[in-house]
Amino acid sequence: MKAKTHFFKNLDLSSILVPEDAATFTGTKVVCTVGPSCQDVDIMCDMLNAGVVGCRVDLTWGPLEFHRKSLHNLQLAMRKSRRLCCTMVDTLGRELMIRRQVKIGEDGWPIHEESFAVTAGQQVVITTRTDVDASGSVLPITYNKFTEMAVKGDTVYIGRYLVCGADSASLYLEVVDVQGDDVVCIAKNDAVLDGLLTVFHAERSSEGLSNVQNDLPLLSDYDKECLHILAQDFEIDFLSLSYTRSADDVREARRFLDSIGMSNTKILAKLESRQSLLNFQGILNEADGIIISRGNLGLDCVPEKMALVQKTLVQACNLVGKPVLMTRVVDTMINTPRPTRAEATDVANAVLDGVDGILLGAETLRGRYPCETVTTICSISRAAEKVFDHHYHYEHLMEVGERGEGLESIASSAVRAADRVGASLIVVYTHTGKTAQLVAKYRPPMPILTLVVPHLVSDQLKWKLEGRSSARQCLISRSLLPVLAAPSPSGDQLLQEAVVMASRVGLVKPHDHVVCVQRIHDDFCVKIISVDELGAGGCRIDKPVHVACTV
Repeated sequence: MKAKTHFFKNLDLSSILVPEDAATFTGTKVVCTVGPSCQDVDIMCDMLNAGVVGCRVDLTWGPLEFHRKSLHNLQLAMRKSRRLCCTMVDTLGRELMIRRQVKIGEDGWPIHEESFAVTAGQQVVITTRTDVDASGSVLPITYNKFTEMAVKGDTVYIGRYLVCGADSASLYLEVVDVQGDDVVCIAKNDAVLDGLLTVFHAERSSEGLSNVQNDLPLLSDYDKECLHILAQDFEIDFLSLSYTRSADDVREARRFLDSIGMSNTKILAKLESRQSLLNFQGILNEADGIIISRGNLGLDCVPEKMALVQKTLVQACNLVGKPVLMTRVVDTMINTPRPTRAEATDVANAVLDGVDGILLGAETLRGRYPCETVTTICSISRAAEKVFDHHYHYEHLMEVGERGEGLESIASSAVRAADRVGASLIVVYTHTGKTAQLVAKYRPPMPILTLVVPHLVSDQLKWKLEGRSSARQCLISRSLLPVLAAPSPSGDQLLQEAVVMASRVGLVKPHDHVVCVQRIHDDFCVKIISVDELGAGGCRIDKPVHVACTV
């Protein structure tokens, strides 16, 4: 892979310095993590209006009732704000943690009342014993086989849940000895340990894999119990699968979801270790999307390779048209209303790389500025989207991507047609979202209005109308703007209604061109229309391009 250089058409700094218009469409998506800072319905409404398209509840921390309330409040916020939002559940899985006393606060969130100060050079013992309490010098771990994993010279990272790895709540330890139930370490830096403490055992090999992996199950009993209960009251759109190691993990999660009636839930595999990178292609083939969990991944990869790892993963996802989200971008906004220069550049570069969206963690879970964080991410993303090299991306996919027929051909033809006529909007009819995602794969510069038409499906016992989950699941793909459309006997009438709606929200204006991808009987076609003086789909300016395609 050769990284490209971004050449900008406009080098006039006087125009570049103009702030972004908040009213314009943002193609890059923002998913937040729900916690005490943003669980309130009104705050959720503000975040949805600011640009959030997905909300994640993380089973790693917090009781089930807190997460139930979060999902309930999200439903209220969606109705109040009239905004669509997808739901994501993140699993506990193979997470290693320090065992500490905890109490539940008035808001239902767990609290640790004490913090521990550690100084560089201090001896710290990680123990598997269950009869000791956590302190600055002894840290009992939840995994009873940790001593079998550690070897003298290893690096062990202990940090607060959802910290960035570069703050006062991050502790790096070097293993100096293993004695019975104890792993004796020396602290490599000063730290103040507070809150839920997670443990990451960094890979000791610089080339392959030599670490002994923990044998914890992919889905803990707590994960399974929570998913089963939550699925009874809420529609869960995505499962964020923590510590995915191989394609078998994704298949195992799929079997479990199917067994509890969550067959519509899509799986996003989280890449958190070097092992997941070595098995990446298999994981990508099986998963519905990828989350680049840069916190732990950055601990398992050398710093000089992280940028290349990110670019490679994003490009691989782009080639197959599967959504890819990235974490850990504006950690300083947990406590400040403005990101650092490096963070702002990081977000923009991710957009230029082709990422679909940003997954926020501590910034919205416990941060002081959740709404400002979302607004900032969207503003940076819009600025980067304006200079994204769409032509290079398109030609690169046409050169090295799948050269399939049918839907693949229709998607690429629609984007090429939109580019040639300078269209302001692409409209895609879809049932499952697959067609729209293929169009989004080519990263057109204009929004993709995705008309999700509900359809009847049968489980051999009864018929039911599906479509809402497909519409929400489209939300995490770049540039897709899903709308749940009422079934109509006339595709042209539905298209006209869609253009009117797009005109009302400012996506198109009179005399703009709109490219439409529509299915007629068993064939798909691409057609181009112009917007009339009243903001409706007017005269067709090109004959439909019919492509035989049965799906």
